[in-house]
This record gives sequence, C-alpha cells and structure tokens, in this order.
Amino acid sequence: MGHLRAFVVTLLALDAVVVVVGTYLLPPDPVTQLFLVGPPLLFAPVVAWWLVYRDGFERVQALVESDGDGR
Repeated sequence: MGHLRAFVVTLLALDAVVVVVGTYLLPPDPVTQLFLVGPPLLFAPVVAWWLVYRDGFERVQALVESDGDGR
C-alpha cells in the first residue's frame, strides 16, 4: 500500500508542476495549452511509475549527491 500512495502523490505533484509551468510559459489560448500541456500530462504516469516502482528517486538522489561532492 505504501508504493500506491507514493505513486499517487508523485503523479499529483508531477501533474501540478506541468499545469503550473504550462500556465506561466504558454499563451492563454486553450487550444495551445491543450496541445502543449496534454502530452506531458499523459507521460506523467510513466515518470511517476519509474520514480516509485523502479527506484528512480534513489537514482536521482545518487546523481545529485555525486554532482555535489566537488568533483
């Protein structure tokens, strides 16, 4: 049950980021926003699945930590 909860929270967070960024970067035309925000919203479940079920969070954390050690 813990993975499902993490998946749902991650998916909602990704969706919120896509909508907020799309709102600020795109013109206020609904058709343009649909075409440019729609595909990332459809791709968000794949990214959320990778982050939660395929240890994506650990991989991203290791990548960030390896960049931050001064090398």
